[in-house]
Amino acid sequence: MIHIIHGRILEKHPNAVVIDTGSVGLECLITLHTFDKLPPQGSECRLLTYLHVREDALQLYAFTEDKERRMFHKLISLSGIGPKQAMNILSGIRYDRLMEHILNGDVTAVKQAPGIGEKTARRIILELKDTMSDDEVSAISGIPAGSPLSLQINDAVLALESLGYKKAQIQTFLAKHIKHQETLSTEEIIKRFLLHQNKA
Repeated sequence: MIHIIHGRILEKHPNAVVIDTGSVGLECLITLHTFDKLPPQGSECRLLTYLHVREDALQLYAFTEDKERRMFHKLISLSGIGPKQAMNILSGIRYDRLMEHILNGDVTAVKQAPGIGEKTARRIILELKDTMSDDEVSAISGIPAGSPLSLQINDAVLALESLGYKKAQIQTFLAKHIKHQETLSTEEIIKRFLLHQNKA
């Protein structure tokens, strides 16, 4: 498996880049987000990669950020979504915005990705919502992992899960309704969540 490549950019296009690794020029398919993050042609760069193996071809997919590659892996884990379609989705919707749409259950927003209909959008949300890590939720909410509020949130999540609430349901609430500048105790977070559920 090719995990990382490092070299000089020989060619740079919105959907692909060719990297000279010293003895080999490797073509990698990329998203528009990765294209925007690349340095100028001729510069050195380091890319995180995924090697897709088929009977008739080997294709490298490359990313400047591990968070985007992780979202790519989540997408291709779904039945019926291959690497090319996953790249199209991530070119149409930045990975962090896609995470936010998934957590919020926003079918309309996910449908904005190229080639994604309502049925597929619903499946993406349904199947990926529970796969979001606490760090990913922290990135969306703007609450740094390891901060005092983050620690209170982790305790609140455990308490609410013990009451029978699903983690994805709790994370959706946190991303929408808890802001990093707030000072809240674990009890206050739980009370706010329960109050929101009673109003829903």
